[in-house]
Amino acid sequence: MQILMLSLRDLLSARFLKFSLLPLLVSLVIFTVLSYFAFSILLDYFNTFFSVKPDSFLAWFYALSIVQFIIHALSFLLAGFVTVFASVFFAIFIVSFLTPFIVKEINAKHYGYIIENEVSNFLVMKDLLKIFVKFIAFLLLSLLLLFLPFINLFIFYFVFYYLFHQLLLLDVASCAFSKDEYKNFWAKNSPFEFKFSTLCFYLIASVPFLGLFLPVFFVIFLTHLSYQRILNLSPKA
Repeated sequence: MQILMLSLRDLLSARFLKFSLLPLLVSLVIFTVLSYFAFSILLDYFNTFFSVKPDSFLAWFYALSIVQFIIHALSFLLAGFVTVFASVFFAIFIVSFLTPFIVKEINAKHYGYIIENEVSNFLVMKDLLKIFVKFIAFLLLSLLLLFLPFINLFIFYFVFYYLFHQLLLLDVASCAFSKDEYKNFWAKNSPFEFKFSTLCFYLIASVPFLGLFLPVFFVIFLTHLSYQRILNLSPKA
């Protein structure tokens, strides 16, 4: 709770609110464009599927008002599902460019920790490649369960959580730790506190628009958590 309150105070400061506006504004534009095109593509697909034979039973069935309503609602929900997650990951991508400045600001304001040997870009890119290879492998395995009702949705949800969790930790750890500390942290896997935090963030990010504004808060919180739980530093009074 102490880290949570400290992170909220930082987020609501004028400097960090400015950091939050950039991913929010850009992601809103992406959100709107993706929603429009995803909905149009899905609706066109259903129209084509049911209109193959105009005199067929499928064409008659599709002409019913209730079916039209269900198809439009389903297209809207599927488009929204894809768009929300695409926008959230795009917001995190934008914030990744701001993370060095956010971590530096948090460190200067609260901890004053000096990093003597910084993490190299090559090391970060190597770990990033490993994350994406594992993610693709998990995604391909999850396709085996694609046609199982309900299970397929949850499987994909957790596969994307893996990517969300790993990208956030990689982003923060590479900026907050020295090279040796980074390697130790990555080799031992993240502690439960980090997994629980990113899971909460992932659930919050699933709510439309919240996930577009809060990536900066996620970085702030994980930065405090890294300094206090991994480096055992205390914030300045």
